[in-house]
Amino acid sequence: MSLTRRQIVDAAMDILRHYGLGDLSMRRLARDLGVQPGALYWHVKNKQDLLGVLAEQILAQVDADTVDSAATDGDPVRRLAADIRTALLAVRDGADVVSLAHALNPEALPAIATLRTLLQDAGLTDQQTRWGARTLTHFILGAVAEEQTHADLSAAGLLPENVRQDNDDEAFLFGVDAVLAGLRAR
Repeated sequence: MSLTRRQIVDAAMDILRHYGLGDLSMRRLARDLGVQPGALYWHVKNKQDLLGVLAEQILAQVDADTVDSAATDGDPVRRLAADIRTALLAVRDGADVVSLAHALNPEALPAIATLRTLLQDAGLTDQQTRWGARTLTHFILGAVAEEQTHADLSAAGLLPENVRQDNDDEAFLFGVDAVLAGLRAR
């Protein structure tokens, strides 16, 4: 049986979901697929390329549904931010993977690029629109990374009992609303 790019991506996503980004190495991936590490490079250039594909896959559902549902769900930027958060939370270390992919190629992720498109209607200059989308992206990725790190530490029993993180949904939307209010005030 010949190795395919799809098999590599699926196996990488499986490692990511079950063990996290720290355990996703090309060597581990090759071992899980029963091939030599060099065989992977026929299908993906390097680990960064693989992370880009995984980031696209993590956010794929957002791209398909968000803009259409936003028209009936209130503020489309707020809805998109919430949908991106949901997609990131669905995959262990999803925020870290998307953050790395975004740093490597900011234009490659349609869901993130859509934030800028939606902000264009806010009456901002082109530069303010770019900066606003960047600020909102950083907030989303940072907030979800914190949630995921907190969950991992809590699951490992590494947090003191009195450290709680609750109302994440409300806190997240409060942050999105604060960013949007600031942008609209400009």
